[in-house]
Amino acid sequence: MTQPAFQIQRWTTPERLDGLLAAVHHAFRELEPPSSVLSETLADLALRFGRETFLVALAGETIVGSVFCARKDDSLYLTRLAVLPAWRRHGVGGALMRGTEDEARRIGARRLTLRVRKSLPINLAYFAGLGFIVTGEGQDPGRPPYDTMARVLDESR
Repeated sequence: MTQPAFQIQRWTTPERLDGLLAAVHHAFRELEPPSSVLSETLADLALRFGRETFLVALAGETIVGSVFCARKDDSLYLTRLAVLPAWRRHGVGGALMRGTEDEARRIGARRLTLRVRKSLPINLAYFAGLGFIVTGEGQDPGRPPYDTMARVLDESR
């Protein structure tokens, strides 16, 4: 079986943010309890776009996945890793994660960090399989509890 063709790129212009938001909403719509991303608006995404790096997986012109990245001290903080359901298990998530490594190195960050909801053990296992370790836990008001995870980047690359 051949793998569908897609490419990872930095999203550098505000055009099509509405399509990106729709793709993220679609990828997160099945979570229970529902993700706060579902209440994010185009205006919210535009504000994030001004402060963060967006990596997007494109199959032709179709957005099939994305991840948002923000510099935090010596790390690149990852959030909203999203892959459309039809594109899961085709390497999109792994390619996006490799893109975050490249982005971290580009800006001089030494590690990747993220949060995973405690109610999503499959996501915790996914990131553990990519070399992330649990470094703490927390809970923001009105939100589900989470584990924080980190992975130090291999300096040999």
